[in-house]
Amino acid sequence: MYPNRPCNAIDMNDVNNFESFLSTAKNLELYGGSAEPLLNPDLKKILAYLKSKYGTRMMVNTNASVLTKEYADLFVKYGFDYILVSYHAGTKDKYHELSTTGDIDNVNNNLQYLAERKLEAGKKKPFIEFNFALQKENATEATAVIDTAKRLNVSAVLINKYYGGRNKLQDKMVSYDYDTKQGNEELDKIYQYADKLGVHLKPTTPSHWAEKNEKPDWNNENYKKNSTCPFPWLNLFFDPVLDEKDSFYVSVCNRIVLCKINYRKLKLSKRADFMTLWNHPVFQYLRSTVNKEPLNPICKYCKNCDREKMRNTDANEYAKIRDNAVKSFFAEYRRNHSPAPVDGLEILDDNPFSDEKYLDKLNSQTTL
Repeated sequence: MYPNRPCNAIDMNDVNNFESFLSTAKNLELYGGSAEPLLNPDLKKILAYLKSKYGTRMMVNTNASVLTKEYADLFVKYGFDYILVSYHAGTKDKYHELSTTGDIDNVNNNLQYLAERKLEAGKKKPFIEFNFALQKENATEATAVIDTAKRLNVSAVLINKYYGGRNKLQDKMVSYDYDTKQGNEELDKIYQYADKLGVHLKPTTPSHWAEKNEKPDWNNENYKKNSTCPFPWLNLFFDPVLDEKDSFYVSVCNRIVLCKINYRKLKLSKRADFMTLWNHPVFQYLRSTVNKEPLNPICKYCKNCDREKMRNTDANEYAKIRDNAVKSFFAEYRRNHSPAPVDGLEILDDNPFSDEKYLDKLNSQTTL
């Protein structure tokens, strides 16, 4: 959908632009979405630099298809901390069907080499965990996933529930939110099998579905009133801008993108510029309204009791609710705030990843 997209991959020269932020970051977590993190050609140099200079705790979420021997050697050498492997099927055919890479033998061979290198070096790190998102299409794969985790001495298998959204499974109604009784039975079988093999699962006990099969009637006021969120004080999220060079979307919350920065202009190597970003009024507005009434619209949406079920049973309606909450957040913010402009920083008005924009982009590509 972005044939001319700029790479926006951080290289060693760019690390200097983020030095003030990186020097104080306790954890650095590299997630996919717009790209596989291990495809960054400079990532090996960056990991070695951050581990050597700051001892940063580091994590990567990967499908492990490009977890090369060179990466494995580097991870063991520098004590890379944690690898979360997206592993949603355990047999060759089903993995090929569900995975973007489709080659389970390649993935397993990569993980086998890493396990052997750790053993030879007498190292426990990096800890490796599988992320298995349970749904109707892969429920029978769980035993094979657990078998592989046992064979490769994987630290744990995360048993998550399928998360609805823009993917080819959505129209197949694969979520067990449509059949909670069957879903809970599958969960129980998975935990019984893992217990028999001595494979550690997370969470340690099954997170059962509530006995409610129908799609929820969304009520903006049906949210967890006593729920508190610490994220806006502890996290900084960067997402690459797919159609603009040298730019990232930035936020302190993974439910809403708050601003866009050009990292050539707003250089986070300078402490003052970093604090300008970290303490920007839009970040402070979110912090001041995340846990105190009246909650802002995006936090009400996030804490809604039916949010996850709505996402898994009606992705289109869910997207509209989310995107409206984002627009309402910015409308409320602008009613009470008019901060001085910052060169290289742009406050947004809506969700840059909205379904409306996604469909417009998809349709424009289809008609070309």
